[in-house]
Amino acid sequence: MKVCRFLRLLVLVGLVLAGPASPGFAQLFSGGSGGAAKPLVIDFLDIGQGDSILIRSPEGKTALVDAGPSSDAAAQFLKRKGITALDIVIVSHHHSDHCGGMDQVVRDFKPKYFMATSSSHTTKGYLKLLQTVKAESITAVAPTAKPRKIELGSVLLTVFPQPPLDHQEENNNSIGIRLEYGKFSVLMTGDSETDERQWWLAHNSSLIRDCTILKLAHHGSRNGTDQRWLDLVQPEAVVASLGAGNDYGHPHSETISLLRKNEIPFLRTDQRGTITIVSNGRTWNLVNSGLTRRGGSRKADAVAASSSDDEPGANSSSSGSRSRRR
Repeated sequence: MKVCRFLRLLVLVGLVLAGPASPGFAQLFSGGSGGAAKPLVIDFLDIGQGDSILIRSPEGKTALVDAGPSSDAAAQFLKRKGITALDIVIVSHHHSDHCGGMDQVVRDFKPKYFMATSSSHTTKGYLKLLQTVKAESITAVAPTAKPRKIELGSVLLTVFPQPPLDHQEENNNSIGIRLEYGKFSVLMTGDSETDERQWWLAHNSSLIRDCTILKLAHHGSRNGTDQRWLDLVQPEAVVASLGAGNDYGHPHSETISLLRKNEIPFLRTDQRGTITIVSNGRTWNLVNSGLTRRGGSRKADAVAASSSDDEPGANSSSSGSRSRRR
């Protein structure tokens, strides 16, 4: 009954999220080359207990993945950054800590495209968002059974194939995205838990393999990261978006221990505020982080930072060549 009611409401607002994109969708944002003078900029917003990630390509193309729990915090951040329009917004899944602020973002920035899954999980807030998307005449698209490519100028977003929808656990309906710019890459998989990640490992391991930065799934929860996942991703650093003193105990101690064991630098919005990473497609660095070392040994940096209980290796910076764990 819940599924049928939700589908009727989707028809009411005129969205067909599971359908194909309009012609030329993947190419609409393209333009420019990898030699652009400006860097790629990625902001992992300090949005409280939730996710919101702003992507700005060297050519000025923009994407927002999630918008946190607050009704206007993400929109206010974008305004402070001088953003006036968005090319695409993506809701990784339908939980309010990821889409609570997207309605205001859509109203204020009129994105060209809106991406979400056709999951039956819904709330009044999410239905309001769908109605706003319809009212603003924004084209709605969805993940499909095959990878979808979105070009933001010289930055490529690959949307993972969607696993069979999980009607019991909405976290397992999260959208997976691999961002690539030259040799630099970022993996973002919403709040994906073990079942969804195992499906991707079995069917799309090439999209997961060797990513420079990993956005921890589910805010650093124990069910959002495991050794097999880290072994394939091989990240140079990980980022977690979460609120200080949150009720869920994120990040869980098991995750912190796992990152320590693998000597992976850990960046947290509850400790650092908004985390901004820039890349020229070859190297990457943190902005306003106080991290000044470049090209050093990650192991040495991790050991130097081991006095921090919560941030193993957080004082390690970028690398020009990717040093791999064995």
